Amino acid sequence: QSPSMTSSNLADSNRLLETIKSFVHFGAFIVTGLFTCLIIATVRNNQELHQNPRYILLCQHCICVTGFNIMGAVVHALRSLRWPISRITCWILFDLQVVMARGLMITLTLMSISACLSICMPLRYPILVQRFYRWVALVACILALLNPVVFTVLACVRFPWDYVVGLDTECSTALEGTACIASALVLLLLLVLLIIISYVAIYLEGRRAGHFTRSNSKGRRTILIHSLQMSLHILPSLIIISRHQEALPIAVSIFILFSFAQSLSPVVFGLRCKELYKDMPQFLSKMLPSEAAFQGGKASRHVRIEILIYFLSLEVPSSDRILKAA
Repeated sequence: QSPSMTSSNLADSNRLLETIKSFVHFGAFIVTGLFTCLIIATVRNNQELHQNPRYILLCQHCICVTGFNIMGAVVHALRSLRWPISRITCWILFDLQVVMARGLMITLTLMSISACLSICMPLRYPILVQRFYRWVALVACILALLNPVVFTVLACVRFPWDYVVGLDTECSTALEGTACIASALVLLLLLVLLIIISYVAIYLEGRRAGHFTRSNSKGRRTILIHSLQMSLHILPSLIIISRHQEALPIAVSIFILFSFAQSLSPVVFGLRCKELYKDMPQFLSKMLPSEAAFQGGKASRHVRIEILIYFLSLEVPSSDRILKAA
């Protein structure tokens, strides 16, 4: 094959990949957006949950996941359609997506550390939260913004202004340098290390309190599910950040796996929270139409909601819970 034919095939493959990414991101945005709205509304509706740092972090994590998906849909749609748009606009859009991606990983890490402290240091945990919450939030915002802002500003300084504001049909990014990629990988690995340390500490504390056999068994299952979800999120992230070029089928598979893992975050870290899914059926039954619109009345509607919530939370509803709901 001639070089022109090869470059044409490569361009067609890249455009197809961008189109697939745009549709996958948009589908994930719809799914995660629905779960995010449900979780945030439930937390805001319950004063006890609203004051719990764990659920505040969960809401922030869900917002980051949803924001990442909608920004990804916009960026990849622009790359697929080849619309001429200002280069600085493309840089800012991609920066927003990166900020959301870093935000969801940082909130995941903070959720793990928060769970670890609440289990290993239950008496000092409220004091630590009250004393350091604002500082931790400030550091998290700085870490999320630092890399994109610094390297985008450096790119604006390094290139002529006409180039920065010029039209770009490929919707490029200013975050392609070696230093930028290396710093992103270092941050990701640091966050992964903190998550691993937190879950190891939780597991060791569970083993130490061995007389709570049933609780420890459920805790081990929770750690296993969380670890699987995080591994599905982290491994594709490493491949994407490293900019490793793959064949089209492999690239699509990795991206779908990455998006699937992200879409599961509100379910794994939200609906599996006992306090949250216990309050959700009552909240949903208030928001749904009146019982006259349903055959079987309010009780059967509440039972259906109970079964749905337990199904989404990866738990099996017991018969006494169903009878109590009815």
